[in-house]
Amino acid sequence: MRKPLKRLQPGLPAAWYRNPAHHERELERIWYRNWIAAAREEEIPQAGDWRVVRIGTQSILLTRDRDGSVRAFDNTCRHRGSILCTEERGRFARNRIVCPYHSWTYDLKGELIATPRRMETPDFDKADFPLHRVAVECWGGFVFVRLEGNRKLDLGEMPERFRNHRFENLRIGKRIVADVKANWKLLAENFSECFHCPPVHPELCRVVTAYREAGAWGLRGQETIPEYKPGAKTLTLDGSARIPPFAGLDETERSTLYVPWMLPPNLFLNVQPDYVNAHLMFPTGPDSVRLVYDWLFEPEHMPAGKDLEHYTALWETTNAQDARNCEWQQEGLQSRAFRRGVYVPQEFDCHRFSQWVRKLLRT
Repeated sequence: MRKPLKRLQPGLPAAWYRNPAHHERELERIWYRNWIAAAREEEIPQAGDWRVVRIGTQSILLTRDRDGSVRAFDNTCRHRGSILCTEERGRFARNRIVCPYHSWTYDLKGELIATPRRMETPDFDKADFPLHRVAVECWGGFVFVRLEGNRKLDLGEMPERFRNHRFENLRIGKRIVADVKANWKLLAENFSECFHCPPVHPELCRVVTAYREAGAWGLRGQETIPEYKPGAKTLTLDGSARIPPFAGLDETERSTLYVPWMLPPNLFLNVQPDYVNAHLMFPTGPDSVRLVYDWLFEPEHMPAGKDLEHYTALWETTNAQDARNCEWQQEGLQSRAFRRGVYVPQEFDCHRFSQWVRKLLRT
């Protein structure tokens, strides 16, 4: 259980949320050197399926090899640097990656296999020109990529904490993609605290009643658990459930209606006993991000129609409220007089996040 701060703590410098040069520094130190949650495996279900993910200025191509392995490459041809895939997703004809500019052709492992209309020279060897590979690992149905370095994927306590939820078996019931005019750190800080919940999220506070006190918590065993609306079974507008809990949950997990979890810099999870609302966040500039919101369900209990709306309405509303407030905050941070904010006792996780940012910028 994390404890409230004992005194005010300084926030990050206001310039770090708006300065283009500092944004480039964060891309290099944080986004390009760390594992980033890029997609769901189900988005590339078969060999030859592909999709493109953009992380900062970098375009990454995800595909699936013939043996079922997920692979990641720079979305850049080795000949003259043209982009390879110009759309967001698709399927490679004959399992060949073909550059649209000069038709250099690669297999699904990224090996150069053909250079049409070539004029060969003695020093040319196709083996010298594979696509630039990007490190990729998968867990829980999520695809993670890392552009620089060789450190293995480390998810901390998350795999054990959600072992019984079997995220890898879940499938997307609904997706919303939203462009938000706010720095990525504002979204991360917002997710890290509920000090803002009473004025901003009345719908959420009606079902998570502890949030009416801006982060008051009850205790169950060794874990911090919020108190809920009497009779609530999951997080929906009225607290009612229309599908059963995940099959592998134990009694405590079935009665734990909400677990928020953040894996910085860009994976946010709202975990309920019968569905998960996942956020993938990608910076698009110093004052803008793209957010991919997914609602994940067991395929055998996938809701549809009004039942799906029943499960998506609460977080659709809450996520939109958060985006709006982060945009307001971004506007306020343009003030020349405002140098930095402060974290109050309930914002201990915001402070922890800020310390994480500072540490990575020092390395």
